[in-house]
Amino acid sequence: MWRSVFRVLLTLSVALVLFSPLTSAHEGEEPKPEQPKKTGIWFPPNDFYPRYVADPLRPQNALTIQWLPHTEIPDTTAGRFGLRTGGTLGIYRWHPEGDTDLGWQLSFEGGMSAQFDIGYSWDNTGWDGFYGLTIAWKPKHNLGFRFGSKHDSSHIGDEYSDRTGTTRVHYTREDAILGVSWEMMPRWVLYSELGYGNGYAGSLTATVQVGTQYNTEQTYWKDRASYFVAFNSISYEESDWRTRVTIQTGFMIPVGNRSSVHRIAIEAGLGRSVMGQFAQYDESWVAIGWFYDF
Repeated sequence: MWRSVFRVLLTLSVALVLFSPLTSAHEGEEPKPEQPKKTGIWFPPNDFYPRYVADPLRPQNALTIQWLPHTEIPDTTAGRFGLRTGGTLGIYRWHPEGDTDLGWQLSFEGGMSAQFDIGYSWDNTGWDGFYGLTIAWKPKHNLGFRFGSKHDSSHIGDEYSDRTGTTRVHYTREDAILGVSWEMMPRWVLYSELGYGNGYAGSLTATVQVGTQYNTEQTYWKDRASYFVAFNSISYEESDWRTRVTIQTGFMIPVGNRSSVHRIAIEAGLGRSVMGQFAQYDESWVAIGWFYDF
């Protein structure tokens, strides 16, 4: 009998010794903070991932007059009119409740960029149509990532083709992209983007894009406008890493509480032609015009 009682007491003692530290440890732990609830917005009204302001081949709206001190494109003059149309549409944003600047966003972009030769009765020299679908992720307010796909299809102007006998080269580029942006200080953004896809003759090659942009507070024109400067560079492996560099500077005028903004700006660039039809040629240009992002 006593042996049975002793065994029961010994078993209870061992159990208390083993489980008492676990119990006290759990009692001493602070409760974990609740994770913020997630919510969503259809067609969000403002930017999530930064726009690459100085990239001439991104969807935007623009009317520009260009002067070209150097061009390798045959039978063209030094004066051109530039037309760009399109934009980026946010489709859905999934974000922590109370903070719409963090989380995930699905976006569609599409547009075109065309150039017309002023010296030849404003004949269309060439144009590119492009579109893409991207997903952006912002884990922090000053850090963002995006991945997705971009498509660029180039075309030759009918008037230029008839005049010169040049035919379309059927240049199309389809890229998978991975980009990162970092706001290293207020109003100053750095970004980089890697693309990989098919270009000339279906070859799989890379593109590397880097840039930076800065804008002041709205202190001009009765606090309605800010001054900005933007730099963009993109290199193409398919053409032995030939590069196009673009700089844009001027005044930025936001519209309402959305991401819509007017820009009155001067743009300068050199390197590989913006028109994919003439990607094998280099050009340099200076342009002045009106730009609009919605």
